[in-house]
Amino acid sequence: MHRLITLILLTGLLAFSCGSKEDSTATNNSGNDRPKTLQQQIPNNNTNSNQQTNRQTNSESSYYTVSSVGTSAGAKGFVDFTWNDGSGEKKLSDYKGKVILLNFWATWCPPCRKELPDLSDIAKEYKGKNFELIGISVDENTQALVSFLKSNSLSYTVLHKTSGLLEKYMDVVGGNQNVIPQTFIIDKNGKVVENIIGSRSKEDFVSIINKYL
Repeated sequence: MHRLITLILLTGLLAFSCGSKEDSTATNNSGNDRPKTLQQQIPNNNTNSNQQTNRQTNSESSYYTVSSVGTSAGAKGFVDFTWNDGSGEKKLSDYKGKVILLNFWATWCPPCRKELPDLSDIAKEYKGKNFELIGISVDENTQALVSFLKSNSLSYTVLHKTSGLLEKYMDVVGGNQNVIPQTFIIDKNGKVVENIIGSRSKEDFVSIINKYL
């Protein structure tokens, strides 16, 4: 009986959590979905890491691979990175002067998937308002990402970077919770002004974005 109760509690906990590569004790803020270890959630796969690193634009999946990552632009400064969208090279710094929302997520993370429709609505509603929303998938299994994006239309740029980029943004804010979903807000001056751990409602995101527009 005790083992059955323990199993039920663990099952319920996993249903509301995703996340950390290193910190299995990371907690959420304000009662939002609590992140857990990435190792507990990432499925085993034989994806070739070199192929993954060199992968370029995939028109069928509507995502682009981050090709290079820079360093922080000073205290609380954003970390620049590049990708190719098929028409040429793009950089995060191309959007300086806008409020930018960077959302790190994965297909296997329920709290991540839960907030994607709201983020997609926000991207549509704030189009043309000096705002840019970019999603960054940390999926190890790129086929899972391809399949997910074919079935779930997102109205904003989706990039792919399994490691390195999230960690650099955590360094900028002095964060130690290596979890997803994790969102960073960059203001018009290129400063990282918000670090959001865990999922949020559309209303929460809108309230935060409006502070910096």
